[in-house]
Amino acid sequence: MTRGSGLMRAALRASGLRSYWRRHHPALREASALAAAEAHLLNTLRTLPLTQRAGYAAVLRMLPLAYRLRTGGRSLHRAVAGEANGTRGGRPGLEALAALPGFREVVRSSTALALLGALDSRTGRETAR
Repeated sequence: MTRGSGLMRAALRASGLRSYWRRHHPALREASALAAAEAHLLNTLRTLPLTQRAGYAAVLRMLPLAYRLRTGGRSLHRAVAGEANGTRGGRPGLEALAALPGFREVVRSSTALALLGALDSRTGRETAR
């Protein structure tokens, strides 16, 4: 793994997207499917020019701050954990960020790539049978 891919992996993990995926997409709840989804996203992002990768990583890193601003100070990670346990408590999820330009594209494209990665994985192909 190169330094750049390690930075992108750290940005993805800090973003809260993985919890969002598990909560909204049953296909990504298994650890192997989530790992395949993450790998597919990271490998796809690795093909982008450096400036685009840097911008994507910056937006991933800003997701928790944008969530905090969008929801009046709530923590993305606490909201994600609460929603994952079925205790929403009226807190908006990452969908609140999907309404923001720039963030919307990152949330949607990341989710699409993650789902494709899970489908292309061994677990995804076995489930489809």
